[in-house]
Amino acid sequence: MTTAPPMERLPIASIVMRTVGGRSREIRRAIASISANLWRPLEVIVVYQGAEDAQWDDIQQLPGEFPKLSVRIMRNAGTGDRRAENLNIGWECAQGRFLGFLDDDDTLAPNHLPLLIQAMASTGHAWAYAQVLLRKEDEALNIVSETPAFRRHRFSLQSLWKENFLPIHSFLVDRHALNEAIRLRPFHEDLDRSEDWDFLLRLAFWHEPAVVEEFTAVYHVSTGTRNTNLSLMSSVNDEQHDRLNRAAWARCKEVVDQRKAAMASLMWWAREYFDIESNVPGPGAGAMASSAAPQTTRRLRQRVLRKLIRILERLL
Repeated sequence: MTTAPPMERLPIASIVMRTVGGRSREIRRAIASISANLWRPLEVIVVYQGAEDAQWDDIQQLPGEFPKLSVRIMRNAGTGDRRAENLNIGWECAQGRFLGFLDDDDTLAPNHLPLLIQAMASTGHAWAYAQVLLRKEDEALNIVSETPAFRRHRFSLQSLWKENFLPIHSFLVDRHALNEAIRLRPFHEDLDRSEDWDFLLRLAFWHEPAVVEEFTAVYHVSTGTRNTNLSLMSSVNDEQHDRLNRAAWARCKEVVDQRKAAMASLMWWAREYFDIESNVPGPGAGAMASSAAPQTTRRLRQRVLRKLIRILERLL
């Protein structure tokens, strides 16, 4: 009598969630949407940033509330806006080959993970993304409106270079297939804005994505007082809040622009392809500029001499 060989265990999929607490209903809705996903084995890494207070006590209840799902809780005791660091903590703690992200107030459809994993398997690509609905809701989490605001019929790295059109929970990566440049702690921890865009730019620079046409994720926006901004304290007035917010966006844009220029310098064609201005410095720009200065002076002198020669020829 022969027995059938054991079925091969499927790779683990990990979803990293970051939170500062304060959204008890939303985070439970988010984790419930992960638990409803059809892929197994599946785990959730919740990275909580904050003190050991009542919110931390609430977060620690989550594993017991979802016994059919592996929920692991990590705490970052650091102060200030450490959103990128929180993502890196989750990235390092996750056990899955496949890794995705979900903010604590957003949700996934049950077929989200199977469709993305199938898309990567069929194409051989290192990452895949699906379409995301934008859903506005009131304080009671009732739907106000719903639109396909992030819809893209095809992927364009040039478009992504200009603006981010992929919410952080739209995509899944195969960590085994990633370029070494983005394998370890891939989120830039100096960024408290655009950290996901910076990561996506480098991910897409090295790897073409597989595109899933189905809508498998929802980006929730509250029309009430709820706010996903982690970086500014509620004690500041509106004018100061706006000023700090503008300064933070400007600083992070400068960091991302510099990193884009440095990345483009790796390929001879990239600067023209991405229409990068020559005044954006890349690595070694100072040395190149200093070496180019004598050549520029020499070329200018040669043009002046040639013009003088042509003038003399006409006179003679």
